[in-house]
Amino acid sequence: MAAVRKNFSRALYEAYDKQAKDALVSHLESKDHVIVNTEENYFVDVVSQKHGLTFLNEAEVKVAWEEDWPAHWDEIRIPERKQRLLDKYEGDDGVLNFYVFRKDLKQAWRIKDTLLTKESLKEAKGRYIRPGELFFHIPYTKAELIKL
Repeated sequence: MAAVRKNFSRALYEAYDKQAKDALVSHLESKDHVIVNTEENYFVDVVSQKHGLTFLNEAEVKVAWEEDWPAHWDEIRIPERKQRLLDKYEGDDGVLNFYVFRKDLKQAWRIKDTLLTKESLKEAKGRYIRPGELFFHIPYTKAELIKL
């Protein structure tokens, strides 16, 4: 059975992809990462290195997040389609991080790949979520809030 997924939105991609990548690169460089690759290749958005480690970094923008993180949002949701990144990089000698940016790119959550587990994968409900669509549900208390 095929996974239920929201259709790709070219408009959202064009509005936020470059901005999110640029914000992520700036953040990583401010933390002494050397940027290795930002090429669009259907895998991670930014590959960086620091202290001999390779970091695989994926960025996305949560457009509904406009100010401080709302107290009633107990979790951060990462779409199930990101499983392809977990599958691709499993066992690689690197660190895979997911960054979920606020709409204005002034804050982001950094979520370690180890938090995206089969147990955290559940259906979600929301205005723009298709019935049956799955997300990794990550308690925001387990993520790192970054101010940019």
